[in-house]
Amino acid sequence: MNDLEKLIPQAVDLIINGETLAIKPLKVGQMPAFLRAISPVMQHLTRTEIDWLALFGERGDDLLSAIAIAVSKPRQWVDDLAADEAILLAAKVIEVNADFFTRAVMPKLDGLFAQTKNLAPTSGSTPSNT
Repeated sequence: MNDLEKLIPQAVDLIINGETLAIKPLKVGQMPAFLRAISPVMQHLTRTEIDWLALFGERGDDLLSAIAIAVSKPRQWVDDLAADEAILLAAKVIEVNADFFTRAVMPKLDGLFAQTKNLAPTSGSTPSNT
């Protein structure tokens, strides 16, 4: 891999449902819809090991929508995939966009989680009755 390939993430070819897909880093125009779809899924994706069954059970619709956006396919196309192909495709989309997730999405989510914790009521700060 040369220096340019390290700097600019390359597409990964993947055969899904008999079709060769070039899994590429997200384009700026895909980001708003992708981020809306993937944000509820991020809790699962940040774990050391992804429990794909739990992820699909709890946030499958969000993940499938995010995958469809990332590969520029209709949601119905993704819905019609075999489970193993959908999981492989999801994993590749995440892998190809890992740099984006670690540099852009995760720090923002960490900041949002911190803000949420700061908004939680604290115990022992009730006004006194005098």
